[in-house]
Amino acid sequence: MRALAKTLLTFTLALFALPAFAQQEPPARVGRVSIVEGALAFYGPGDNEWSAAKVNFPVAEDGWFATDPNSRSEFRVGADSIFLANNTEAGFTRLRDKDLQLALQQGRVALHRRQPNRESSTEVDIARGGIWLLQRGEYDIDAGDADRSTRIAVFAGSARFVGGGVDITIKAGDALLLSGTDTLSATVEPATVDEFVRWCRAHDYHEDRLAAPHHVSPAMTGFEELDSYGIWAREADYGEVWFPKSVPADWAPYREGRWVWIEPWGWNWVDDEPWGFAPCHYGRWARIHDRWAWVPGEFAPEPVYAPALVAFIPPPAIEVAVPANLGPPVGWFPLAPGEIYWPSYTREPTYIRNVNITNVNVTVIKKITQVAATERTASPPPLVVNQTFANRSAATVVPATVMTTAVNVARLR
Repeated sequence: MRALAKTLLTFTLALFALPAFAQQEPPARVGRVSIVEGALAFYGPGDNEWSAAKVNFPVAEDGWFATDPNSRSEFRVGADSIFLANNTEAGFTRLRDKDLQLALQQGRVALHRRQPNRESSTEVDIARGGIWLLQRGEYDIDAGDADRSTRIAVFAGSARFVGGGVDITIKAGDALLLSGTDTLSATVEPATVDEFVRWCRAHDYHEDRLAAPHHVSPAMTGFEELDSYGIWAREADYGEVWFPKSVPADWAPYREGRWVWIEPWGWNWVDDEPWGFAPCHYGRWARIHDRWAWVPGEFAPEPVYAPALVAFIPPPAIEVAVPANLGPPVGWFPLAPGEIYWPSYTREPTYIRNVNITNVNVTVIKKITQVAATERTASPPPLVVNQTFANRSAATVVPATVMTTAVNVARLR
């Protein structure tokens, strides 16, 4: 076990090309796919073709999504909800701490903006111009096309449209209709509810009915699923923790799901459980009273996303045999409270500090950020490699091709 601890997180298997260090601080804020009815397609930076996106797929900057004529989908970005109607194509052209910019190539989207930060900005761009959502509220935008009017409905809040010689604020209860190309004509009529709006409202969540916002920030993507699938408790050693309900006796975190490659992080974990986004991308896991508990740690108003808070086991330390024709074995396990997450994709000290600060001692944080600032090498420092790793007995091991081909891990165990 001592040899294993010393070699953990030095995993540099040539098969898994790591992304270059981020030229700027990686995004702290991401969204997730929360509902897929039918099929949802995804196209990201560096992709050559569209692929399928499932529930809990991370939504990041420069990611594009499309529904077919018989499909709908929902996304959550922190507390906000975004819905794609059928036959819609939209891209997240900017998704940062305070900015969300959506490009609606075709089709229709609905947005429920809950973000309370007044400095934040939400924008939807269409061929005829730009739409800024000025307040918290409910919005419905149909891009239209050359032969069909654009329709921007505001059920609550207010919005501003600018484009084609039109600059107008749309108040709650109104819908703006736009037609034309270079020079637009605009009319205002009452906002009306149709079947798509009713579908969005039926699939949305009610924040006033949740306990989770009393334990974690609503800016934590995926927080709204926790109440339905687990219970909160206060533990002397960890503070507020969350216990998942109805998991098998041999269940462990990061054991049922798959790995997908998403820039700028590289490998991201996509959990099978509907509640699996927040507990797999924030906080740590611990065994408490012989049960797995998610430990979010110190409260952070703007929590920082990590692709997977795990430690990898290098092949020489893995004792589990796998079929030789499927590549060398790959193993990982969840990090425990107090253990450092050392990203492979960046050495930005601010990011490394913020992604660890909720669960790691401040004195340790200062040491690792100093290392990140002075040694911009791929190898983790001894302070990271020589950690205790309390959860290493809960490792999941699979053949390498399971990871690189996004095969569901649970089916191969």
